[in-house]
This record gives sequence, structure tokens and C-alpha cells, in this order.
Amino acid sequence: EKDLRDVYHLLSLLESDAAGVVAERATDAQLKALQDLHAELEAAVADREKFFAINERFHMRMLEMADNRWRSQMVADLRKVMKLNRHNSLFKQGRIEDSLAEHEVILAALRTHDAQATVAAMREHFAHGLEAAA
Repeated sequence: EKDLRDVYHLLSLLESDAAGVVAERATDAQLKALQDLHAELEAAVADREKFFAINERFHMRMLEMADNRWRSQMVADLRKVMKLNRHNSLFKQGRIEDSLAEHEVILAALRTHDAQATVAAMREHFAHGLEAAA
């Protein structure tokens, strides 16, 4: 449905932009914090509600690191819309595993501090999320 596509489109723009900033600036400690959240996510694969909550924390943590409160607020609002509609693309079979693999690509790009690769990886992540949700 159009609303869902529109929300994903904006999330993709805002979050991939933030990811590029994080790639340029992230400290080793910040990258480790994201890696730790990813490990928590991997441990939560059997519990979808928990997975969903930690996934949101992973995404919001990256936004915090990018440090633009207006962008963070916009993303939080857009994510609320997704939750209200309970558009939970992660409930599709196999989506959780795919999502984890996509996060690993994002983390690998972040570790090389390659902004372009990180932006591309985050865009890809949202494109696949939308495909799964549609």
C-alpha cells in the first residue's frame, strides 16, 4: 500500500544519510556498541517481539551517533507510523535471517569508515524490508 512505501522511502533516505555520517565519524567504542546490539539481535531470533524491539534500538542508536536531533525525531515519528500499522515486515518467513545478514553488511562498511558503501548498504536493507512487507 502507498503509505507503507512512502514511509519506507523516507526512512531509507534519512537512515542511509545518518549511516554515512556514522561511517565518517564513529569511534571504535561506538562501533563496538553497534556490534553488541547486533549480537543481542542474533540472540533474539526465536523471539520476534524482542527481535523487533532490539532492531529498533540498533537503528535509533545509529541515528543518535549521527547526532542530528531533527533527523532522529523524524525517524522516530515514521517508525511510530509503521508500528501503529503493525507493518512488521520481519514477520515474513526468512526475513529475520536476511535482516541480520544485511546488518552485517552495514557493520562491515562502517568498520572501514566508507560512507558511500555504508549508505548503499542501508538503502539495500530498506529496499529488502519493503519487498518483504509489500
